[in-house]
Amino acid sequence: MEIIKIFVIPLALLLGIVEDVVCSWGDSSAEYLSCKHKCITTNCTRESELIDWQSRQPITEYLIGWSCHEDCGYECMWISAEIIYSKHSRVPQYHGRWPFVRILGMQEPASVIFSVMNLVANVYMINWFVKVVPPSAPMYGIWVLNSVIAINAWFWSSIFHTRDTYFTEMMDYFCAFSTVLFSLLAFVFRTLVNSHEGIPKILIFFGFIMFYVTHVYSMVSVKFDYGYNMKVNVLVGGLNCLCWLVWFYKNKNNGSHIQKGAWAVIALTISVTLELLEFTPILWSIDSHALWHLVTSPLPILWYSFAAEDCLVLMNKNTTPYKKTI
Repeated sequence: MEIIKIFVIPLALLLGIVEDVVCSWGDSSAEYLSCKHKCITTNCTRESELIDWQSRQPITEYLIGWSCHEDCGYECMWISAEIIYSKHSRVPQYHGRWPFVRILGMQEPASVIFSVMNLVANVYMINWFVKVVPPSAPMYGIWVLNSVIAINAWFWSSIFHTRDTYFTEMMDYFCAFSTVLFSLLAFVFRTLVNSHEGIPKILIFFGFIMFYVTHVYSMVSVKFDYGYNMKVNVLVGGLNCLCWLVWFYKNKNNGSHIQKGAWAVIALTISVTLELLEFTPILWSIDSHALWHLVTSPLPILWYSFAAEDCLVLMNKNTTPYKKTI
């Protein structure tokens, strides 16, 4: 019962706020709009003015691709935020986000750094995994593919937080969902690892692929519905965590690696609640989303340790004992 509570509480809270994710009033304020209009007229309208602005643009922002119009939005965000705060004693959000200081062209520097930390953790641990676990071990291929998907997702998370565009936003959302969905697929394959009956595994695999493709196609071609996307992620992620936690509980006496996996899932589930926090970014860089990425960065150590030891346990059950230790 406690396992279910750990998951259900944050899930219920997230579903309760999912329709109210995008909420901003700074970018619609008169202070912001008038400032931006003046800035664009002054710096971005005529070619001579644009050339002058480009000569003053930092090289990092040029390489990342910040335009004159976007730069006006950034500058006016801070100008209007100061005016609005002096009037209402509140820091406004812009386009659904808090104001973030731009460092070396990075739109959300803390989230970029913490995303890179997650990426590096996954790269380091999969390198360790393939050295410890032989390719012949059961679930070896699944965990390697799981790692490739996770590394890809954290790469796009780093890109998205560096510069938010329609394309990078889609890649961040869809790649993040791929990790959630594949983790659930890994659970299904783990429960069927020694099964030779029922639905062939290849059909299960393509069933998951079709579900993912359908979701992405609907979001891209029909409507990019943020609320729907969040609900799908939360429901699949919740089911994934719940399934793994129940499985860990049922197999709690099958080795110390079970505890590693369970703690990784519990920590990940609890960390989601950080997304519920709303506070002005610390140093104008660290918000609740950045904190979430920071907290998840060491979790691959636990998860890959579980996966590696589980592979070796499975192999030892099916063949002669494997001497290599972790």
